[in-house]
Amino acid sequence: MRDVLYTRLLLWKRKWLGMLFWLLLPIIGTYGIVSVTDTIQDDSKVPIGIVLEEQTDVATEFLQSIKHSDLVYVEQTTEENALSKLEKHELDSVFIIHDGFEDAILKGNRNHILSSYYTELSFAYSPVKEMIVSLAQEETGRSKAAHVVLNLSETYLGKENWSWEEIRAKSVEVQQEENLLNTRFQYSSPTEITKDATLISWNSWGLWAILSLLATLFVSDWVVREKTLPVSTRYYFLKLSRLQYFLQILVLYMLLFFLVDLVSVVVFTIFLDESISLQLIINLVTFRIMLVTLSFSIASLFTSRGAFYGVSFLYVLLLATSSGTILPIDGFELNNSLIRSLNPIQAFVAGKPTLLWLFSSLIFLLLVLKGKERTNA
Repeated sequence: MRDVLYTRLLLWKRKWLGMLFWLLLPIIGTYGIVSVTDTIQDDSKVPIGIVLEEQTDVATEFLQSIKHSDLVYVEQTTEENALSKLEKHELDSVFIIHDGFEDAILKGNRNHILSSYYTELSFAYSPVKEMIVSLAQEETGRSKAAHVVLNLSETYLGKENWSWEEIRAKSVEVQQEENLLNTRFQYSSPTEITKDATLISWNSWGLWAILSLLATLFVSDWVVREKTLPVSTRYYFLKLSRLQYFLQILVLYMLLFFLVDLVSVVVFTIFLDESISLQLIINLVTFRIMLVTLSFSIASLFTSRGAFYGVSFLYVLLLATSSGTILPIDGFELNNSLIRSLNPIQAFVAGKPTLLWLFSSLIFLLLVLKGKERTNA
C-alpha cells in the first residue's frame, strides 16, 4: 500500500493543477452558481416608489406586504420625489396610498384608495399593478369577512365573541397555513417551500452532485491512460495482483474524495447556510462510494480519452436534465417512475441514501476487475 501511495503521489505531483481543479470544481461551482443567482435575482427586482399619506396600522401593514414581494424593490418616499425619479426613469412606477386608506378598508371599500403613475418606458407596470391590487383585495376581503362574522355573531348569539382584529388575524393565519393562491417557481429541492422562499431557489447539494459526478469521471481518466501499452507492461512486474493494485488505488482516490467532501460540508454550512445532519453524512458516504466505483467502471470500458471525455460530459448532461436539478420536470409522468430509477444521482438529490445504484456499481466494479484479472493472466 505504501509503494502504491508513493507512486500515486508522484503522479499527482506532476498533474496537481488538473487534479486540484476537478477536486474543487463541485465546491466552487456550486457556491458560484448559487451566489450569482441570488445576486441576479436581487438586482432584477422592479424598482417602484410608494407614497404613504397616512400612518395607520392597516396602511403600514399593507406597505409591508408589498415590500415582502419578490417582484419589486420598494422605495418609500414623498410624492414629489417619487414623480421626479419616475421622470428620470429611476423608478418603473409610483403608487400612492391615499389618506383614508384604513377607513376604506375597514368598510370593505376598495375604490379610490390607490393612485398610480407610470411612463411609456414602465416595462413592468402591469404585473406590479396587478400584484398591488390583489393585495388590496385581500385586505378588503378580510374586512368584509370580519363584518359578516361579527353580524352573524350578533344576530344569532346576541353578542360579539370576537373582535375585528381577532377575525382578521385568524384569516391571515388560515391563508398562510392553507397556502392559498401562493405560487412559487423553484428548482428541484427536497425542502418544503415556505412563504419566504425566493422565486428561484437552487438545490445546493443537487448542483454539487452533478458537478461531483462530472469531476469524478474526469479524475478517473487515469484508468484510460494506464491502459496504454507503455504503462500496462509494468503490471507484470508488480508484487501485487492486478486486482489488488486497482483496489488499493480506488481506496486512495476514495479517501481523497472523502476529504474534499468534508471541505464541501464545511463550506456549504458556513457560506450557504446548509445544515449538517447524520442523514446528510450517510447520504454523502453512499453517494461518494457509488461515484468512485461507477466512474472507474465506466472509464474501464474506454481506450481513448477523447471518447471517454465526450461520453462522460453527455452522460452528466443527460442525468442533470432528467434529475430536475437544472430544469424542473415535475409535470412529466415519467418523473416519478422510470427516469428517477435510472438516474444514479436522483436518490441523493431527493435526500436519500444511494443504495440501489451503490450495489449496482459495486457489482459492475467486481465484474470489471475480474475481467482485468483474467486478461492479465
